[in-house]
Amino acid sequence: MNQTGTYVLAFGICVIALCVLLDDFALSRRRAADYVGVDVCKKCHGMDSIGNQYRIWTASSHANAFMRLKSGKAKEIAQKAGVDVPHADLRCLKCHTTGAGKSDAVKSEGVGCEACHGPGGDYFEFSNHASFIDRENAYKKAISLGMYPILSVEGIKARERLCKNCHRDVRPCAPADIEEKKRRELSLSIIADLPSKLRHPLRR
Repeated sequence: MNQTGTYVLAFGICVIALCVLLDDFALSRRRAADYVGVDVCKKCHGMDSIGNQYRIWTASSHANAFMRLKSGKAKEIAQKAGVDVPHADLRCLKCHTTGAGKSDAVKSEGVGCEACHGPGGDYFEFSNHASFIDRENAYKKAISLGMYPILSVEGIKARERLCKNCHRDVRPCAPADIEEKKRRELSLSIIADLPSKLRHPLRR
């Protein structure tokens, strides 16, 4: 190999190494993002002018998911699954809280905004996830800052994976009755229609 070929090869290796490092940096940044909690989201998403997603959430089962773990019925179900204290056990908190029970800052809010949209520490500011002029690029910016890409038609499969992390049969509180399992099944058609049911302002 001549000297030029050696330089080209060395340059190519450097470019690949740089891409790997940048990718690792992006992943570590996404993992390190903090949860900000529903009260921060509510500042904008509690306004009627954009659909008041906060109010819709407060009326949902997700908002009461953590408190439900303190009920008598939860304790009864938990005992059958070998769980002593459901509201303190990660097997239950994994699905009944934002941050899978590992973030004390948002644990008591139940399944909040960031459970579905991702930790907001890097994207929660308006300028990092929204725009009155260019919604599409604002959304891309938010994704680059850690927001989960679950909106619009393109996000249907990502929504399905996210929802079915918890809404599945393999969990301590899954019903044993086959008919009840069918009744509770979260089909792809329901998941695909979630943004319209939630009247999300970024729905396209």
